[in-house]
Amino acid sequence: MARWKTIAMLAVIILVGVCCSYVFAQPKQPPPSPGGEASELDPRKEHAIDMMFREMDTDHDGKISKKEWMAFQEKQFKRFDKNGDGFITKDEVRADWKERMKEEQERRGKTP
Repeated sequence: MARWKTIAMLAVIILVGVCCSYVFAQPKQPPPSPGGEASELDPRKEHAIDMMFREMDTDHDGKISKKEWMAFQEKQFKRFDKNGDGFITKDEVRADWKERMKEEQERRGKTP
């Protein structure tokens, strides 16, 4: 039972990490002007949602099924579990985040 709680907690942590990486990877945009826009949709959030669906909605039906969700979570787990031992350690998470930050800096043309 504790193992499933651990797996569920890791899935949540991975999801939060993925969502945060989508949001933080977006170009900086000025905040919407107060009361000045007709739309209540934040373009940065909408872009993050679009990226999430591009990654997870593998059958492109506009919905994420449980099967698609679980496949994505498995892929993310494997990405963090660098040594393939079936566990994610704090060191593996730190290494992954460091790698992603380096890639993002390189993508933006900055040196780490």
